[in-house]
Amino acid sequence: MGTRAEREWMELVAALMTEPLVDMPVNRLAEALARTFETAGVTYSEVVPDEPVRHVWLDGGLGEHFAELAEWSAYRAPAEHPLLRFHLASGLWVPRQTLGVPAEYTDRWNSDGGRDLAESCAAPNQLSLPLRATPRLARSFVLGRTEPWSPAEEAFVERLWRLLTGLERQVTALAVVTAGKGLGTAEIPLTPRERAVLGLLAQGLTAGTIARRLDISPRTVQKHLERCYVKLGVTDRLSAVLRAQALHLV
Repeated sequence: MGTRAEREWMELVAALMTEPLVDMPVNRLAEALARTFETAGVTYSEVVPDEPVRHVWLDGGLGEHFAELAEWSAYRAPAEHPLLRFHLASGLWVPRQTLGVPAEYTDRWNSDGGRDLAESCAAPNQLSLPLRATPRLARSFVLGRTEPWSPAEEAFVERLWRLLTGLERQVTALAVVTAGKGLGTAEIPLTPRERAVLGLLAQGLTAGTIARRLDISPRTVQKHLERCYVKLGVTDRLSAVLRAQALHLV
């Protein structure tokens, strides 16, 4: 892949990571994936125990087969899709395309109509981007198109996957920090000085630099931060900044 695509992805992910996101920006990422790899379709799946599987589809040309493919993905994919079978059996949650999956995981895909359906959708070659795989939450993108991914594209996918998993970890961390608090900005009584300290902390400044900027001692800065942690319901600097950003306090 060219440096232009890499630069565009770096700029996109960098921009997304500055936002206080508590949900994956699925549509923006799916559209960018479709453009970069010229896919017929992109799907995002989110699996939480005891809840319906969440599917988000970006239809890049699936046409009249879209409904059939969506139904197949919901009810038959866990037992038949070669990528999902491979990931579950091997425990290797890394990018993989269907051409790179051992034959033992493609038999039902080939014999029970899955591949035929994918051919009809102009997506016989598919590639997975698993972002998280834990007992509590699984998130992944799957891309489909006519042509297989070249070695150069696979190398780019590997680098892109590292960026996206980093973004996913930040989204998950912020969701955990803000979950269940139920507090609005007006309900967190930060003093003007505490808000100033927190704002400078969000800019990446150290306690010493904050102290010089506000003409106070580093120990006083630390005391202000400790009170911010209590009021925000967090225990460290990163969580404090993420929560403050989510509540538009900084």
